[in-house]
Amino acid sequence: MYDMKKIDCTHNMFRQMAALYQEVWDRNDNDILDRFYRHSNYEGYRGYIVINDIQQIIGFTYGYTSLPGQYYRGLLEKELNEEDTNTWLDNCFEFVELAVHPQFRKMGIGTGLATALLEGLPHKTAILTTQVWNDSARSLYKSLGWIEVKHTFLPDGKTPYVIMGKTLR
Repeated sequence: MYDMKKIDCTHNMFRQMAALYQEVWDRNDNDILDRFYRHSNYEGYRGYIVINDIQQIIGFTYGYTSLPGQYYRGLLEKELNEEDTNTWLDNCFEFVELAVHPQFRKMGIGTGLATALLEGLPHKTAILTTQVWNDSARSLYKSLGWIEVKHTFLPDGKTPYVIMGKTLR
C-alpha cells in the first residue's frame, strides 16, 4: 500500500528525499539537501512524495515556475533558439525532479507522481531535462505526452541531456 501526499518542506522530509535521490542516482551529492530547500522557496513550488506502509519515502517529484534569472532557466535560454524559448519558457512550469526507488519501479508510481505534479497548473507549458541514455525516463515522459524539444543539451559540459516539453493548456 502506498500513499501520495504533498511535500511539506520539513527537514526530515527533505533528508529522506535527499537519501533517496542519492540512492537512485548512485552518487554522493553534498548540495542536494540545500538545493531542495532553495527550490522549495521558488515561486510556484509544488511537489509530491509517495510513502510505503512503514512511512519511508519511495518516490518524489517537484517543480516550480520557471522564471528569468533562475540558474537552470538561464542554461535553457542559452541552449534554445528564440522561437523555442518563447514557445517553451514563456509561462512555464519547470519539472525539476522525479525519483522512484528501484524496488518500486514499474508499479505506476512514477506515472502517478508526474501526473499529480502537473495537474491543475495554471502554466501554458512544462519543461524538463533527462539524460539522453535514460530510456526508461524518456519512455515514461513520452507516454505522458511530452515531446523532445532538443536532443543533446550539455548543462554540465559533459553529460548529454535531452530537453522535453509538454503543452499544459
